[in-house]
Amino acid sequence: MMLIRKEFLKFCSLLFLCSCGSNGHQAGVGNGTPIIIPKVVTEAVRFDSDDPAIWYNKEEPENSLILGTDKHEDGALYVFDLDGNIIEDKTIRGLKRPNNVDIRKVKMGGEKFHIAAVTERMANKLRVFRVPEMEPIDNMGIELFEGEEDRDPMGVSLYVRESDDQVFAIVSRKTGPSGKYLWQYSLDLDDDGNIVAEKVREFGTFSGNKEIEAIAVDDELGYLYYSDEGFGVRKYHADPDMGDGELAVFATEGFKGDHEGISFYKLEIGTGYILVSDQQSNKFHVFPREGTKDNPHEHTLLKSIEVQAKESDGSETTSSSFGDKFPNGLFVAMSTDKTFHLYDWADIAGDELKIAPDGVPLHSKNAIEPKVITEQVEFDSDDPAIWIHPEDPEKSLIVGTDKLEGGGLYVFDLDGKIVNKITSMGRPNNVDVAYGLKLGGKSVDIAVATERNTDMLRVFSMPDLKPIDGGGLPVFEGESMRDPMGIAIYTRPSDGEIFAVVGRKDGPSGTYIWQYHLKDAGNGTVTMEKVREFGEYSGVKEIEAIVVDNELGYIYYSDEVFGIRKYHADPEKGNEELALFGTKDFGRDIEGLSIYKLPDGTGYILASDQQLNKFQIYTREGSEENPHDHKWLKEVEVKALHSDGSEVSSTAFGGKFPNGLFVVMSTDQTFHLYDWEDIAGAELKVFQKLK
Repeated sequence: MMLIRKEFLKFCSLLFLCSCGSNGHQAGVGNGTPIIIPKVVTEAVRFDSDDPAIWYNKEEPENSLILGTDKHEDGALYVFDLDGNIIEDKTIRGLKRPNNVDIRKVKMGGEKFHIAAVTERMANKLRVFRVPEMEPIDNMGIELFEGEEDRDPMGVSLYVRESDDQVFAIVSRKTGPSGKYLWQYSLDLDDDGNIVAEKVREFGTFSGNKEIEAIAVDDELGYLYYSDEGFGVRKYHADPDMGDGELAVFATEGFKGDHEGISFYKLEIGTGYILVSDQQSNKFHVFPREGTKDNPHEHTLLKSIEVQAKESDGSETTSSSFGDKFPNGLFVAMSTDKTFHLYDWADIAGDELKIAPDGVPLHSKNAIEPKVITEQVEFDSDDPAIWIHPEDPEKSLIVGTDKLEGGGLYVFDLDGKIVNKITSMGRPNNVDVAYGLKLGGKSVDIAVATERNTDMLRVFSMPDLKPIDGGGLPVFEGESMRDPMGIAIYTRPSDGEIFAVVGRKDGPSGTYIWQYHLKDAGNGTVTMEKVREFGEYSGVKEIEAIVVDNELGYIYYSDEVFGIRKYHADPEKGNEELALFGTKDFGRDIEGLSIYKLPDGTGYILASDQQLNKFQIYTREGSEENPHDHKWLKEVEVKALHSDGSEVSSTAFGGKFPNGLFVVMSTDQTFHLYDWEDIAGAELKVFQKLK
């Protein structure tokens, strides 16, 4: 019987395809708007199909999988191949009304793998399976909405926070109170290899119209969207540390009935489309993923499409290429005939929307190529510093952190080769270099790094990378929030005294950052003394990136999703904030800061626009009327991925970097080295060209 059903569905699909044009449209239907026909209709589930997810097989894209729920009390999580066939030995049966499903690649227990999370309504649980094995790793399920009268979980979306790879599940239910309708859980592995969960927040405004089921998270941009059915789509930060304020409500007009399945088609970093199901009309409405230049939370309708799938409750989209049937990306929509419909993105896009060439391009054609990419660190690269050789700049070195437990400091030459390293540190985060610390009657160059798991600064002599800190220097003593992250070194021009400016993972506004005076301990090691606490903080995310302009005497730091703040570097000049800029120029996180210095006091401040793989560039000197008025000049896109940290120097390093050197961390465990002239382009100055 199953074979008859399967062949019948394939025959129907062929009839539809024969009646449509080459773009997959069926002409002359209804009001003249063509209905888009799927390339594949899956075999039918037993009872009631609901929500799909896509597992992308990177090595063999044509062997990717579709997961789909059958939401009956004796339902299942079905697994299909791209021809729509049910893969019986992977399908999970016996689930108690599975509703929605989502998939993410995660990093847990020192391993990277994919998980699928499924809500099980009648059991009030979240089920978690390892994909593609479909092995349960949840110890028979995670309890949801415990202690609540209204439980009945429905929607689920996974979110992997880029900064620390923490995995979250955001879950909705059949009904709930406005402001606490959705619950978010952090997911971790226990000692037995099972997923365990801890609730981290309750949030989510609700109109009271119907229910909230469809949830989708854009990991890259850090936003969460959900359908308030019959009302609109609501948008929040996905990171619980960034607050529960609603960022937008859109799609409030033009829907015939319920707002349902939400999915994303991702183009160049930060751009693409949000697709929302208009269930009763058999349509999907398409909105820009990136919002507008002036407002990233303004999502206005681009087009509407009508699909053959009936009253679709759930959908999933990817711009990855899957071979012959789906070379431009894949759109999957649930249909009330117990099936899931698989569309090629080109048919959805039509003439109005863009198509990603062969999967998601991580960069546009304007991305600047590095001259050198370093060898990889072992775990997770984070922040670089440049040590300039006093006699031969071509023998200068790059120091970079490997920020996970067991990582350390790596030293690279200008060809990107590892020439020295210290490992087995307690999660080193950021690093900076200074010259001429007086130690035992000698002048010593130093590299100073934050070590998060020990709440210490670590100090090493350069270029030999020998520890000279007596085992570490404690920071933020007496504070409940320590966890040091950012570090910048200030050398006071008037007397050559050296100070460490240190940020942390979290802290109070006004005293978030502490400054320490580094001194000779008298026994061949360094000691230090705290000289001040300062630093306003928006309270939204965290402060990590810090840079000091020694010559002009200023400190800059990134209040990550708020702006760049500026203070005097000399503690004797007070704690007044001098400037706040860059508040509207970034896609999301404001990260690594560095300063390109010209000898006349001019130059450029570069700040990483992390999720967009770009750097925003501002004047170093401010304006004639106001030295703290830092004008935006240009943005540059680099090949480095999601950069957390950077360093730049106008020194002529010869060889590949005759015009200065810009070093950028990349999330592929490397650091990218750029010639400054490539960054400067025609708009910015180059030191060598001034001579």
